[in-house]
Amino acid sequence: SGKMAGEKMISASISLQPKIWERLQGIIATGRVGSSYLFSGPSGCGKEGIAIAFSAGLNCEKKPKGPCGECGSCKRFGTLQHEHLTFIVPLPGSASTVAGGKGQLKKDRENVGLFQAAIQEKATNPFFKIAFPKAKQILISSIRDLRKTLYLKSHIQGRKTVLIFDAHLLSIGQGAAGNALLKILEEPPNNTTLILVTDYKEQLLPTLSSRCQQVNFPPLDPEVMTLYLEKMDISSELVPVVTEISQGNMHRAYSLLDKSTENILVMIKDMVVSIFTEDGSNWRQFINEYSRLALNDPQEFIFKFHLLQLWLRSAYRGKLGLSSDVSLVGLDEGSLSLVQKIREIDFLRIDTYLEEILTGMTRNLNTSIALTNLLIKLHREMNEGRLYG
Repeated sequence: SGKMAGEKMISASISLQPKIWERLQGIIATGRVGSSYLFSGPSGCGKEGIAIAFSAGLNCEKKPKGPCGECGSCKRFGTLQHEHLTFIVPLPGSASTVAGGKGQLKKDRENVGLFQAAIQEKATNPFFKIAFPKAKQILISSIRDLRKTLYLKSHIQGRKTVLIFDAHLLSIGQGAAGNALLKILEEPPNNTTLILVTDYKEQLLPTLSSRCQQVNFPPLDPEVMTLYLEKMDISSELVPVVTEISQGNMHRAYSLLDKSTENILVMIKDMVVSIFTEDGSNWRQFINEYSRLALNDPQEFIFKFHLLQLWLRSAYRGKLGLSSDVSLVGLDEGSLSLVQKIREIDFLRIDTYLEEILTGMTRNLNTSIALTNLLIKLHREMNEGRLYG
């Protein structure tokens, strides 16, 4: 079943980004393949899975239709064990660790074990993130090893492909790994394609990104996500809600599928209660907690505010007597008086305030000041609503 899962994984990945796949399929068919590509786009939009499918297609024995999923090469790609496939990922250790020394060898063996396990997992789920504890950069030793193997003559047909995940981590510190890779990109070895994959294109050294053909991925379409989850045999009554609220990010969809509708509602309720009840200590706690979150995990911060916006929109639709596609209003009886109060406010204005917070995030505004202002504005709205309502 491992083999089956792998083939399914490759064909499922292809379905995620139809427009991008059409372009890549054209490259496979014409055989005009570049020596380096940069796949970039928001988190969870299928870049890694499509990089694997593209590599499989470049090596498929039944080209130009590849990947066929049936030839020997495609089957080996299905398990991610293929002589032409190399992965480079951030590994624990520092660029200055002296190779040699018994400690390093033992550590490398450990890494190899962890890496093999991660690859097996990735072969069944393209959204599995290969991430090791304490791995903060792509090591220069990884690029040096790559150099040794890439320029060897190879007698097998097909094309060597190197997938560099989290490629922005080439640029950490002095960027030694990035500079070593640049030398490879400047004199590309024969019959080899390197694919750099990253969520953070702007953090990549411009010297690197300018050497690559750019493939920019959009967030996933909710309908495409739903079909994909069906293909991967994931059934849950949460699927429609999750694909709607995860903003085209499959990693987030997976993490929400592990929760229950209850959990998601509790998450929203906590936010609603701490924002809309007039209580100084609640506010302080909210501002501290969310300023910290904005700093440590901006994606999660944006997501929680997005949830709050969705909740308010569905409360607003309820007020207008419209049904909502995502029914998140049912907080519970206890917060009904709060919901009544919230119903008196000008939703559209509040939506604008929340948007301001989210756009502020991208401009690095001071979050705790922005959140304080938000709370003051919201409470002005609430009190006006009650005076005139």
